[in-house]
Amino acid sequence: MNFVRLAFIAIFLFTSTEVFAGMFGLFNKSDFLLSAPVQGVLLDNGKPVAKQKVTRLLTYGKEYIDKTITDENGRFRFDEKLIRTAKPAKMFDNDSLIQHIYLENGTPEGIVLWYTSISIHENSNTLKGLLGDLVCDLSNSPQTVDIQIEEAPEHTFAIYGMCELRKAKL
Repeated sequence: MNFVRLAFIAIFLFTSTEVFAGMFGLFNKSDFLLSAPVQGVLLDNGKPVAKQKVTRLLTYGKEYIDKTITDENGRFRFDEKLIRTAKPAKMFDNDSLIQHIYLENGTPEGIVLWYTSISIHENSNTLKGLLGDLVCDLSNSPQTVDIQIEEAPEHTFAIYGMCELRKAKL
């Protein structure tokens, strides 16, 4: 009799946990865009910087790191970065997505070319356009610029770095 009761309780707890998890999207995974494709050029006083390592660090719960080397014209690129995750569906998950593109120089933050923290509109045409045409001159001083979000003009992205922010044609 105790075995039947124990089995019934175990089945009840398992199915009620599954129903609860399904209701709140705990196991529902979907594609989440960490970064649109990145295309840029690295300059120093207007002259291309070749063979320089550029790093893209994307943080959304955990870190995703990509590295590339500039070509003879200073050009660099990163492919679109998608992950499968249940995080956006979780009711109490407030993690922001951090995009950080930098040159390594022995410091934790490196020489910051692009840095932004995104809490809404991670799949934004504004971000896609900006990341599609980065012109980063090492002679520029880093600055913070607020960019209006096309999809929600009442909001802005605060972007820090030394890249000229101009929108590529999509």
